[in-house]
Amino acid sequence: MRMKSLVTLNGLLGVPGAIAIGLWVLAIPLVWLDARFPIVGDPLPFWLAISTDTARSLLATIATAAITTLGLVYSIMLVVFTLAAGNIAPRLLQRFSRDRVNQITAGLLGGTFLYSLSILRATGPDFRPEMSVALAFLLAAISVLQVIHFVHSVSQSVTIDAEVATISEQLERQINRLLVETGADTEDFKEESLETAIKAERSGYVTLIDEAALLKLARQHETYISVQVAPGDFVLSGQTLAMAGFSEDKEKASGSVSRAISLEPYRGAVDDIRFSIRILLEIALRALSPGVNDSFTAIACADRIAAALVKPVSEGLRGDVRCDEDGVARLKVPGLSLNDLLNMSLHPLRQAARGNVMMLDHLGVVLNSLYSVAGPDARKLIAAHGKVLLETASAGDPLSSDLDFLHRRLDFAVDD
Repeated sequence: MRMKSLVTLNGLLGVPGAIAIGLWVLAIPLVWLDARFPIVGDPLPFWLAISTDTARSLLATIATAAITTLGLVYSIMLVVFTLAAGNIAPRLLQRFSRDRVNQITAGLLGGTFLYSLSILRATGPDFRPEMSVALAFLLAAISVLQVIHFVHSVSQSVTIDAEVATISEQLERQINRLLVETGADTEDFKEESLETAIKAERSGYVTLIDEAALLKLARQHETYISVQVAPGDFVLSGQTLAMAGFSEDKEKASGSVSRAISLEPYRGAVDDIRFSIRILLEIALRALSPGVNDSFTAIACADRIAAALVKPVSEGLRGDVRCDEDGVARLKVPGLSLNDLLNMSLHPLRQAARGNVMMLDHLGVVLNSLYSVAGPDARKLIAAHGKVLLETASAGDPLSSDLDFLHRRLDFAVDD
């Protein structure tokens, strides 16, 4: 349930609510300060000094404008969500709901409304909280600037190229976590002693595996843990999540392992490489469909996928075994191999591009670029994809000149 709580806190409920409540609570100490240290006479500068009637009118105006603009902001969000779901990809809605600009805008407007309303309630003929009113005016000015920034951000949210670049940057960060060397080989992991099976209590998608918690648990019990599922997998109730060698407190330890492997009814993009790749593929395949026929968007997706694969093909990926602080192999987590990444990313694009000479040619450019930076093992895999691409192009009945040009571009695959 930790993952579900994290998604809720990072959505349009947790962060905006926290900001709004924080600004609302801020009214209490400010009103107390104004009451405890009243301003005698009129020592404030003219741009801060204000009469009681003007203060009440100003606070009412700010509160009304803030709540009205908040409704408008949420309306704009819904429109953007609808456009993004229809024109780009429905699964982008999770990412939009976690956008910090959207969250801060909603929280600031809601907090300004609650703060101004609280100060308005405390303002009367015998009490004029001038500093509190000044802060309400400042919040109103900040809210205007934030709304302008929000409109600018929303205008970019429906730009496909900008969204593709943002998703690919997230994918690159996720893949780069797999480049860390652990210093352990599979042979160092003693899997034969694992007899305790930890089973799933409910069905769902694996959204997060807390490797640090599992390593700490294995070190405490001086045992080993072998995780049987990977982020993105769908697990059935009763299916084995992990195998362990706990000798004591088996129930408690097994519960800790289950809590470290988060299961949710839907896929998430927190630590799921497959999810990020599938979003880019969804955008590309939709663009290549006859109803859309937007090859340039598919080309942009292919370029960004290639950018995320640069380090894996040049440096390789880490193994499945993780070590604890003492360098002892304690944890085994199934990961993505380089072959898995290439197959998952390139095969759907190649299959959808059959008959599209422009897209096939650009896939040849992508493979050529990856081949130029790849290591020896990765080059063999890329050459195999190049051969399959040539076969796909030949099956689509292209012009002989186009096919010859593609052969020259993929000369490394032909030579191999």
